[in-house]
Amino acid sequence: AMALRLAALRRFCGAAKATPLGLESKQGASFRASLRSFVNEVKSFSPGAYFEEKYFWNKANVGPFFILLFFTPTIYRSSKDFYWTRQLRTLNTEEIISDRYDWLRIQMLQDEVESVLLNQVPEGGVKSLELGPSSPQ
Repeated sequence: AMALRLAALRRFCGAAKATPLGLESKQGASFRASLRSFVNEVKSFSPGAYFEEKYFWNKANVGPFFILLFFTPTIYRSSKDFYWTRQLRTLNTEEIISDRYDWLRIQMLQDEVESVLLNQVPEGGVKSLELGPSSPQ
């Protein structure tokens, strides 16, 4: 399976010739060289030199800096919304649990009151209250 993946990778990546084992391909060497140069550029980055006026306006690649500057409010707002959504979701869960415990406590009290009242009922039950005679005299 791995050999098929490598064959497909070679075929679709545009390698004109197969490179014998043990020899380095030209694409691999150029990729490694570009990766090394990128790493060296990142390591040699100096904010003082980058933001020096002449270098900043004439030579520096200022696109990423201005993109970051432009999108900072959006990034800040999004991160703030993400944070508060998570916090309020946790708070909402805690409130739901607290409300359920309160409901359970009230129901238990009502059940106790009902059981005490049922024990106080006379043997034949409570006579219904009748206002006036049920049939005319």
